[in-house]
Amino acid sequence: MLLSLSLLTNACANHAAVAPVPGQLSTFDAYSYRVLYDAQAALNSFKADVASGKVTETLTLKMVLNQAISDYDTANTVYQAWRAAGGNSSASATAPVTAAINKVQSDITGIAAQVTGGK
Repeated sequence: MLLSLSLLTNACANHAAVAPVPGQLSTFDAYSYRVLYDAQAALNSFKADVASGKVTETLTLKMVLNQAISDYDTANTVYQAWRAAGGNSSASATAPVTAAINKVQSDITGIAAQVTGGK
């Protein structure tokens, strides 16, 4: 679990999508889709680990997880709105999507830090 969180945050931060995503509007669209898809998988995996008792849920951890879920929902909404508007690839059009995705990635790193005791 922790390894997958670390890989997600490192891999997504450093590499653009390489294989096309069916129906993608651009490489930015494919990248954003994959980052959100991976973030959702990491959040679901973490929630399953908490539910199964593999990870002890503290009050702080619960707050960090809830913030990450909220930020994921916001990022997905921003991404979907950008895509529905035609997926303009200008920097000003992609900036809100990029900022929202970066926030989610930061949140997932925060979850990993909570689980490992900040190490």
